[in-house]
Amino acid sequence: MEQPEQKSKRPYFPAIDGLRLLASINIVMLHLGSSNALQYMADCKWLMPIVSAPAFAAGIFYVFAGFLFASKFSDPERSIPVVPFMFARIAKLYRLHFFMTLLMFVVLVFKFSGYAHLPSFGEIPDCFGKGIANMVHPWRSLVLHLTLAWSVVPDLGMKLNEPSWSLTSFFVCYAITPWFSRWLFKQNRRTLWVLFGTVFIPGILWAVVFGATGNLWFDGYAAKYRFFHMFAPVRVFEYIFGMVIYRLYAEGCFEFLKRDYVSGMVQMFLLWALYGSLFLLSPQWNPGVNYFLHHSLPILIYGLFVLSLLSGKGFMARFFCIGIVRKVGRASFYPYLIHLPLITIAWGICNLNTPKNTIIFMVFVYTVSTLYMEFKIWKKKRAKAKAAR
Repeated sequence: MEQPEQKSKRPYFPAIDGLRLLASINIVMLHLGSSNALQYMADCKWLMPIVSAPAFAAGIFYVFAGFLFASKFSDPERSIPVVPFMFARIAKLYRLHFFMTLLMFVVLVFKFSGYAHLPSFGEIPDCFGKGIANMVHPWRSLVLHLTLAWSVVPDLGMKLNEPSWSLTSFFVCYAITPWFSRWLFKQNRRTLWVLFGTVFIPGILWAVVFGATGNLWFDGYAAKYRFFHMFAPVRVFEYIFGMVIYRLYAEGCFEFLKRDYVSGMVQMFLLWALYGSLFLLSPQWNPGVNYFLHHSLPILIYGLFVLSLLSGKGFMARFFCIGIVRKVGRASFYPYLIHLPLITIAWGICNLNTPKNTIIFMVFVYTVSTLYMEFKIWKKKRAKAKAAR
């Protein structure tokens, strides 16, 4: 008896959920450190470079996002309307960014007002007026953040929710995903390998420009670095790199990573290479060299690391595939968006510069994010169940 044809399922790679968690924790720890919450770890010379560099920087989110979306749109015949896809991504991410930006705005108004206590109802107008008066371009900053334009012109406004800069470039990436996915599936292996190398050229040129110029029109090195770090078009190529390595993986170019012990050895080598690259950074180098070592080189390592996890073999892949790690990992982009306002609030409540309070803060942020993610999954399943009745 002939079996009915089954619909092919989209490929899924559980270990990437755990990698999301690792990258998210590294970013949150980075900002805890920059807020002076990790001073008690200053003597850990082997650990602090991982936090302060950081080892798993924002670029890794673009690499595995490109990889995952290329895998989701793996059917070349599938119609992927751009507008509904974009609105789905905006609905998932922008609402949280919107509310956290408003929250951070309110927190900063209170912080700059000089009030040492929560204002009573009658004191709110005075608190608000003093806070706004002491802030730098408060309303322009708010508009820039809410319109996702702050990352393009960060020197025109104060930062309200700094990680939100990534949404600007992510939405650019999402806009090109449907048509670029279809285009990629028409390319042969040779073209894909050429793309594998050429996607790094814009980032390298960006590093050359960064190192060969002075402070340009910025107030100083920090403002210039912030612009070069966040500027959206360069990030698109990191996302495209993730899409390209998926296509090469789907073409069978990395079958050797499925062999026993190979994935584990590759994972160990890449982690050591990533860790070692942190110690190559030096103030004696040209800023462009440091920029390359901190941005372009890790992107290559991130991509290869993602590939080494796909078989589920190896010590890191097995850890990342643990159920609770995957659950928290799937929700890890939410801590990325909400942690800075919460760090500011937490400093007003307690001293974050203690191991106990750091752990409590991390547990709170990731617990809330995971519960929110699980609620959304439950709500979606419930809606599907009702529609099926």
